[in-house]
Amino acid sequence: SLLYAKDPKEILVEAIEKQQLENSIQTIQMTLVSKSGAKQERIFTMMVRRDNDVLRSYTRFEKPSNIKGTQLLFIDRPNQKDQQLLYLPALKRVQRISGNAQNGAFMGSDFSFADLEQSLSGEETHTLEHEDDNWWTIRSSDPKHKTYLAWTSKISKKDMLPYQVDYYAKNNTPLKRLEVIETTEKEGRVIPTKTRMSNLKKGTQTLLEIQEIQLNVPEEQIPLSIFTPS
Repeated sequence: SLLYAKDPKEILVEAIEKQQLENSIQTIQMTLVSKSGAKQERIFTMMVRRDNDVLRSYTRFEKPSNIKGTQLLFIDRPNQKDQQLLYLPALKRVQRISGNAQNGAFMGSDFSFADLEQSLSGEETHTLEHEDDNWWTIRSSDPKHKTYLAWTSKISKKDMLPYQVDYYAKNNTPLKRLEVIETTEKEGRVIPTKTRMSNLKKGTQTLLEIQEIQLNVPEEQIPLSIFTPS
């Protein structure tokens, strides 16, 4: 059966495409959980638009008041360095997230800016570590990656979603784990509605829960003017 097994990169590319909710508007609650179990809640709206090969996403924080108006713009173009811009209302300026800043925590969460990128750089090598009737487990590594030595993705054969991704530090110790806890089906798509990123070193967690989602949003509701630095 392995003779006919899919190429691991093909599986990953398909899984990434399955996760990209194009032309969508989502309201998401982000809960930061400290090592002691203390919680901080944040609410943001995320708009995504695809035009041919270009994927744009715009995130705006609504709550709490001390970070309200913080905005993140992300433009993913094939074969180009992805563009990430952050607007902090307190500083009233737009800053580009690049280089080492991409490994920094996104809004104090367990996600780094780099973790938010869903596309492959093309520099990775992928190996199929395990396959059974229900799952593929694929190990990916990129020698140029600043934070991770490698990461393994456990992908469901039923719906092509990665239900668990384990990230390994440069010394090959487990660093973070991403898990899909709940899903829903909407317009024929399986959508992860509750996701948890755990930092295994710090003992902290970040929960992302979709509170509201619109798919196949008309382009006039998400005009290109939203996805600009201005």
